[in-house]
Amino acid sequence: MNIQNFKLGNLIRISPRQNEEGVLFIIDIQHSSIIGEMITPRQGYHFRIKFEEMLPLALDEIWLERLGFYQRKEKDDVWVDQKNFVEFKYNKSGSGFLEKGHIVVGISCVHELQNSYSTLTGEELLSN
Repeated sequence: MNIQNFKLGNLIRISPRQNEEGVLFIIDIQHSSIIGEMITPRQGYHFRIKFEEMLPLALDEIWLERLGFYQRKEKDDVWVDQKNFVEFKYNKSGSGFLEKGHIVVGISCVHELQNSYSTLTGEELLSN
């Protein structure tokens, strides 16, 4: 994974040892590691992790909801942010931000969603 793709506030998955995983909120990026606040399994715990122990956090409906998106009633695979700034298509064949009904920015991971949302709206997308 390329550390250049991560920003403060991103949510990532970590796997420091076999059969151990968690989700972190990045609070500091250092020369060879990041410091994050654990979301799961031990909420609030601060954790230092090496770059090679970081993994993308796959996007799913649960994370879309936690990040403040809701499904459009008329279209099952279209989600909208709380402020109705953007539409987001989420399904197994392809997910991303929509413009005129077409995906213009493909997204597969939570940090990609957060970073693209920030670029599109100028606002941070944080977990509820």
